[in-house]
Amino acid sequence: MSEAGAPCVVRHGIVGPFDVRDGRGRPLQHTDIGDGIGQVALHNGESALITARGDRPGLAIAPVHPTEDAPRRGVPRV
Repeated sequence: MSEAGAPCVVRHGIVGPFDVRDGRGRPLQHTDIGDGIGQVALHNGESALITARGDRPGLAIAPVHPTEDAPRRGVPRV
C-alpha cells in the first residue's frame, strides 16, 4: 500500500524474478528491491498483478466447488 503519489512498495514473497501486469495483462514498470520486495509504478486507482516471471494464471471469476463437506457458515436459516 502506498500514499497518493508515492511509489507502491510490495512485499510479494516470490522467490526469484517476477512480472507485474495491469488489469489488461500489459507489463507495468517495476523495480526489484530485493528480499521479496518490489516497487511498482502505479497511478491513482490503478491495480497490479504480481506473479513469478513467465507465470500467466487464468484470472476468471467462477464458483469454487468444495472438495469435502464442511460446516455451514453465515446467517442461520429463518
